[in-house]
Amino acid sequence: DKYLYDVLSGFTHLIKVEWVYNIGTEKTIHKCDAVWNELVDADVTASLDTSFYKEGSGSLKLVIAAAAAAGDILATEDITSVDLSGCTEAQIWIYSTVALAAGDLQLLLDNVAQCASPQESLNIPATTANTWTRHIISLANPQSDSAIISVGLKMVVDKGAFSLWADDIKAINALTNQYKELP
Repeated sequence: DKYLYDVLSGFTHLIKVEWVYNIGTEKTIHKCDAVWNELVDADVTASLDTSFYKEGSGSLKLVIAAAAAAGDILATEDITSVDLSGCTEAQIWIYSTVALAAGDLQLLLDNVAQCASPQESLNIPATTANTWTRHIISLANPQSDSAIISVGLKMVVDKGAFSLWADDIKAINALTNQYKELP
């Protein structure tokens, strides 16, 4: 749904444009249609927001107090074991009331409860304040992601008090997508 793209400074011509008309392998990690409660930091209030979301019937809302610190796992949720070893990237919708630089937050995926020793600590890219943004993040070690049972969000850099929404977390194998040429 993005129609305007910045072009590289050395751009001279365009040969073809392709679009994904069929997503190949796709696995749901968490739809965020339920409040997370496996682990919630003492300085965080987690709730389900059924009036503000991108997919499904709600989104995870985290209200982070100023006392939350860098390195805190904001919240985690236990999930039914999912094998992501055949996937190449994770996708997540994020909305934040403050601007986030790349790596300020991480998406955690673990085969241990409460994301105690994450298999994946994926840096969430920069996010503009007050804008829903769909992030696509390459999995670092998909071969070891064969029994993910916990998903979480971690604050790497202290951002002070803010609110954060997350929605529709999934993994895909981008190599199985099917493309069509845009006329």
